[in-house]
Amino acid sequence: MKAILIARVSTEEQKEAGNSLPAQIVRLEKYCQNKGFEILKVCSFDESAYTNNREEFDQIIDFVISQKEKIAVCCDKVDRISRNIFDTRVSTLYEKALNDEIELHFVSDGQIINSRISAVEKFQFSISLGLAKYYSDAISDNVKRAQEQKLRKGEWLAKAPYGYKNVKKRKWAY
Repeated sequence: MKAILIARVSTEEQKEAGNSLPAQIVRLEKYCQNKGFEILKVCSFDESAYTNNREEFDQIIDFVISQKEKIAVCCDKVDRISRNIFDTRVSTLYEKALNDEIELHFVSDGQIINSRISAVEKFQFSISLGLAKYYSDAISDNVKRAQEQKLRKGEWLAKAPYGYKNVKKRKWAY
């Protein structure tokens, strides 16, 4: 079977750090080698999996859909394709897997989604998607809580805009 590899980070900064994407690709390549999969394409990009505007991922979906033969779509974890349980892209891939048109392989999660999966495996996949969404939502809650506390303490949430001077609060001795 031929395989497409998908490695994703959320931000440009993570991409520039240069650790996560190569690590994901190496893991996926080893997985494909062990499975005897021929690597058709490697997709490596930075894009949030939480938003609806996902141009690079949409191109990957179009490529997957255009394939005439069954392929394996390989990711490190479920959260590499989406952190939004309502993302229609995920349901498109899921339906193609259940219809035996593709297989979804999540290497670190140890999950393979195909037409032969059981009810328990379907449930586990939905739990993985839910946990990915929960993780993003929990981070958002934590950031908001920290910002609220800074405001209560009279602290600025960020540095002054360009052209303004950042002045630290002075403690006056009386």
